[in-house]
Amino acid sequence: MRSVFLGTGAFLGRVLGETRCAFWLDEPTEHDFDPARLVEIDLGRTPNAAIAGEIGWDAVEADDCFTGPTGNISGSTIGPRWPELSIAGVIAIEEQLVARLPAALRPEYPPSYSGGRDYEHKSVLYWPHADDARAGRRYQGHHALIIEERGSLARVDVYPPGRSDSPTAKPLTMWIDLASPEQCDAGSHSMTRIGVGAGPKEGALFLIAGSI
Repeated sequence: MRSVFLGTGAFLGRVLGETRCAFWLDEPTEHDFDPARLVEIDLGRTPNAAIAGEIGWDAVEADDCFTGPTGNISGSTIGPRWPELSIAGVIAIEEQLVARLPAALRPEYPPSYSGGRDYEHKSVLYWPHADDARAGRRYQGHHALIIEERGSLARVDVYPPGRSDSPTAKPLTMWIDLASPEQCDAGSHSMTRIGVGAGPKEGALFLIAGSI
């Protein structure tokens, strides 16, 4: 049981309530603030609200704003409440909400203003009540290449999210235990696609990004 979030740029276009709003995926001056392109979302329907029992986990629409293990700000940076709404930033939208949007309003992955592979713009949160070693943990998608193996340990080149196809991108080389949920989303139905032994040597690696 988990929530998968897709990160996208967001520009506030309409306030519909204390936490509900509508936003544009791209710079609104490029299409003359077209109201038909607005995407509605409730920025109060987040994992924190689910933990507090205010909503069910299947009602989550966006991730919270949080500080990652390296001190970086992640999740949704637009919002969340009137009158302190930030008018431009990033929204991490739950993938089920994205799937319900009309095709014309669905974000592109990777976004047109960025690069990399689609999974570099995804994060996953395993629900804290789940019977899973990953419960309560967050993971962020990266593009990675295995360059050495020792059992379940892999020495990998890890690219910054959204930069794997940039000719100037410099990967960070590290050792990762691909069997440890404390380091990556190891387990059943993992979003990580690289693996030791017969597994693929290049592809998605979802690294630990904190916990709730």
